[in-house]
Amino acid sequence: MILRNDHTLRVERNRISLLDGDSLHLNKHAGAQLRAYTCAEVAERPGLLWITEEGEADDVFLRPGEAYRLRGQGRVVATAWGAVQLRVMSAREVAAEAREARQRERQLQPARACADAAPGLGSCAA
Repeated sequence: MILRNDHTLRVERNRISLLDGDSLHLNKHAGAQLRAYTCAEVAERPGLLWITEEGEADDVFLRPGEAYRLRGQGRVVATAWGAVQLRVMSAREVAAEAREARQRERQLQPARACADAAPGLGSCAA
């Protein structure tokens, strides 16, 4: 099965399931990010996502849990080796997720500082 987008990429929050040999063709991706996940149907043997990007010398191989930011404006072919789920995220969506992660990290820092304090050196108040 080959999935194509012939128009400007519409990013959705859903994952796309690819089985062994399935390919996704992307055009006009403008800095999107591809993230690989373990496919629910074949969780015992996670697949590999093979990415070929027009204008780039090297191909990229993603295992579940890994991500790759597309560099150019050309065509991209993502092909599954085994079963894998793929999520295509826009640059805006990636930036928003990074901001949220930084905010969560800042909220956890005072708690970590208290936990790391040496015993007997006083109390830690946030």
